[in-house]
Amino acid sequence: MTHRTALPAQPPIKCPSAALVAGLCAAIAGLFPLPALAQRWQLDYRVHVGGVAVLDARAELTLTEGRYSVQVNAATDGFLGRLFPWETQSLSVGTVGPDGVAPIRHTQSGVLRGSPRTVTLDYGPDGRVRTQVSPPPEEEDREPVPENLTRQSRDPLSGVVDMLLAGLHGDGCQRTVPIFDGRRRYDMMFTDRGMTMVGASRHSVFSGAARQCRVSHKPIAGYERTPRQAFWQRGGGREERPPVDLWIAPVGGAGPPLPVRLETDSGFGGVVVHLTAARKTDQTAERPVEPAPSPLR
Repeated sequence: MTHRTALPAQPPIKCPSAALVAGLCAAIAGLFPLPALAQRWQLDYRVHVGGVAVLDARAELTLTEGRYSVQVNAATDGFLGRLFPWETQSLSVGTVGPDGVAPIRHTQSGVLRGSPRTVTLDYGPDGRVRTQVSPPPEEEDREPVPENLTRQSRDPLSGVVDMLLAGLHGDGCQRTVPIFDGRRRYDMMFTDRGMTMVGASRHSVFSGAARQCRVSHKPIAGYERTPRQAFWQRGGGREERPPVDLWIAPVGGAGPPLPVRLETDSGFGGVVVHLTAARKTDQTAERPVEPAPSPLR
């Protein structure tokens, strides 16, 4: 059993005002990776539903000065794989600035219930999003997503990176991120629930202090007019998706805060995601791959 105990609030790190020591103070406070160093993290996760392992996922996160890339590969397995066959490969790349992340391109391909599905999102400098989706929304009886709702949005992976990098600046995870995944437009609402202790578990390589973030889902547009029962839902409506509790912390005592544990509910029972392996590679002057975006109409 994993025990989580609330920790007392820690006083903020105060930086001297002198410009000459500002950079040193930022490094001590863990505000951002060193500019000349690319940090690449490979993270393995195992998903348990109702106490049974049903899915393995691998995430690769690369951070450099002003750049990021994140890739996730996952597939259902076991009894859930037979009931809900699903696999996916996703990649997001973009830039990091004072206002957070700015995605450049997001691609996703996978198979759902035996049917191939693909998404490509290209982001223009004015916040417009060019979308290529297969199958198209009209074949799935979906509500259309107006263009004005997709402007300045982020793809799901970039939305999580945005939250993680906010933690580097000491902002916790109190924020709302507008998400457009190519089919649905929704808000991910992160609520900071403070620092807690994640106890040791034979399923996880992480234990220690972590920030607990509650993630809620607010649907806005692009949903099926006659929604089907998804495995995470309690009922048939799109409003029934339960909140997710996510714990983030630096792994190995260094680097950005990373997802180390996740808990939520589903129609098949409790869902727990464990971090089973974490590997870090430092490579000098390396940047994430930046594909050329398609021209926007």
